[in-house]
This record gives sequence, structure tokens and C-alpha cells, in this order.
Amino acid sequence: MTQTPPGHNIRPVKKDPGALKHTRGAYQAGVVSNVRLCEDHFKMRLAVEGFPPTRPGQFIQIRCRPPDEQLRPEILTWPDGRLPQARHEELTKRNPLLRRPLSLAGRMDKQCRSVELELIYRTIGSGTRWLAGIKPGEQVSILGPLGNGFTIRKGRPRAVLVGGGVGIPPLLYQACELVRSGINVAAFSGARSAGLVPLSVVPGKTPSREGDPDDSIAEYSAIGVSSAVATDDGSLGCPGLVSDVFKRWIEHAGINPGEIVVYSCGPEAMMRAVGEYCVARGIECQLAMERHMACGMGTCQGCVVKIRSENESRWSYRLCCTDGPVFDARELYWD
Repeated sequence: MTQTPPGHNIRPVKKDPGALKHTRGAYQAGVVSNVRLCEDHFKMRLAVEGFPPTRPGQFIQIRCRPPDEQLRPEILTWPDGRLPQARHEELTKRNPLLRRPLSLAGRMDKQCRSVELELIYRTIGSGTRWLAGIKPGEQVSILGPLGNGFTIRKGRPRAVLVGGGVGIPPLLYQACELVRSGINVAAFSGARSAGLVPLSVVPGKTPSREGDPDDSIAEYSAIGVSSAVATDDGSLGCPGLVSDVFKRWIEHAGINPGEIVVYSCGPEAMMRAVGEYCVARGIECQLAMERHMACGMGTCQGCVVKIRSENESRWSYRLCCTDGPVFDARELYWD
């Protein structure tokens, strides 16, 4: 658990008055599909009965074990005067014990309260590798929806999405909601290389080498959104950092800062670059922060984010899972 230094109490963030009523629960979800997108990324679609309303930026906690598997109460013994002894594979092997937080990449409401949730995840450790082996027809246990999502400013006619790696999924969901609200959207997606971009290229199209948004990315073009791709090694789209590509486009587009909102999710260095650029130019920017989350509900208090404050140290802690994960870029205190 992260220790909170004296004088840096975690205080609740002032909620957006337009936010959804916060409801959440535990659900058994049926796996509709689970397909590989690229080298390390998979897309999973889950069918859930009666799942509460959601918005982009929110997430779920998914159990990376069979939902009916029970942890045994005797997995740990602690004899008097001796060190504790792990007895079973729940602790002795590299099996996933904690749930994994995954952002919602999409949602489809069907008849009779049936909901399909879309998740895009990268296989990094034991938990996500277990998820990659799940077959259609199997079930998983999920908690959600959790956290606070992006806010759509209907008085601003343009929006820009800037995503990197596993930060791209919630922006796909946000793109759909923005288009439904009649907002003009441009998207920028970044990754280290082409094999790590969890998106597909429209057959016969090639993403711009200059970083100009076009209709070459299938997931965005299907909903009428122009997009650009940047890769660190130049293997797909524009060579370089997606934050730099985004900034160059903004400079040349001549957009009035008061007409645009920027939404971003991905590596922290990328979000810092995007956030600081927007704050300096008076552009509203909402960042979906990423942290390791053991519970996702504010109990463990391990997913802290530094927020600007008027105290002596000029910052205080808030929780990524309950106060966020979406924060206004002007609030964040970068080390």
C-alpha cells in the first residue's frame, strides 16, 4: 500500500454535475469473442445482463481465474514465532490473484437489458495471458463500472483524441460518443512499432507519413473519424512520438482553443506532454490516468495521483480509481 506523507491527505475531487449516477456491481459475463489484434493485443467482447450505464474512461475489474473457483482459507499458515508459510498454488505459483483493471473500449445495448462490453488488452503478465486463453462460451467475473469517465463539452464543436498503446481503447469508445453528439473528431494513435498498434488499416490505404489525419484506420473511419498513426520506429504512419505529431497538427490547423477539447490516455510521459502543451495554450484537456489498481474502489488507496493544491507543498494525493481515472490536465502535478 502506498504511504501518504503527513500533510498530504487524500481529498475527494469535486464531481462533474453532469456525471452518471454512480452504480456498480459484480457480474458474471459470457465471453462472446476473444481475438488477437496484433502481436500482444487481444479484443474481448463480453455479454452481461443488466450492466449499469457507462461512459468512456470508466473501467472494470476482471478476475483472471474461473469465476467459480474458490480460494481456500488455509492457503497461508502463520505458526507462532515463525514466518508465514504459503501452502497452495494461489500463493506459491505465479497465478493471478488480484483482478485486473481494463478500460471499456465500447458498449452495445441490446434487447431485454442485455449489454455487450468490448475490451482491448495487452498480454503482459500472468493475468492477461490467462485472459488470452479464454474461449467463446466461457464466463468471467467482472466488477464495474468503476471510476469517472470523460465529459463531453457539447458547446465545443471539435475534439481531438491522443492515445498511446493500451491507452487507445477508451478513446475508441469516446470517439463513438463524440460522433453521436455531433462533434467533429480527429484521432492520433501511437505505439513503439506497427506490431503493437491495436488497430487495423483499411485495405488499400496507407496511414500518412506526415501525420495528417485520414481515413486509413478502419476502427475510426467506420464512424466517420479521421485519424493518424505514429510509431517510434516509423514502421507505420508517421515516424516519431504521437504527442509531437499531435502538437504539429494543432499548430498548423489554426483551431481556436475555445472550440476544442483534447482527450488523452496512454503512457504517462505522452500524457504529460499533451497535457502541458494544452494547458499552456488554454486548451481544455482531459487525461485518463493509469495506475496499478488492486481493488478499483478506493479501499486499498494504492493508486494515488498527485494533484495541485494550495497547501505548503503545492500538491496532495487523490485516488486514480475513484477520483479519476479522468482528470483535468490543469489539476495534475507532474514530478
